[in-house]
Amino acid sequence: MTRRQVVPGLLLGVTLLLSGCSASFAPQLNPVPYYTYYPASLPVVTNAAERALTASGMRYTGTKAINAQTTEVRGYTANGDAILITLHQVGSAVTKFDARIGLYGHLREVQEIEHWMGQYVGQAISAPSS
Repeated sequence: MTRRQVVPGLLLGVTLLLSGCSASFAPQLNPVPYYTYYPASLPVVTNAAERALTASGMRYTGTKAINAQTTEVRGYTANGDAILITLHQVGSAVTKFDARIGLYGHLREVQEIEHWMGQYVGQAISAPSS
């Protein structure tokens, strides 16, 4: 083989190796904000978010009302990354959930929180009113 044939082959190999690394790393990161709409009032979704952090194996540290329509729920992952969940009441029975974990997001952990929130919001809205 000549040098002209070897160099492109090496470049292709390095490119494939690097793309393989990014493919295994990328699913964990969430470079854009992750959000969901829940068919429930702000207090119901706030309660669900607080409970979901604990159920997900994360540490809940507090809730802060920003204004009448927005609440922040904060905590930490088991690895010590900061969690910020912003809940914004869009209507009387619709609340937007937006979550960020750490610098980039960590999509897997956000989806775990959302899984538990879905269960808790579902339980609250399906419970018979007294």
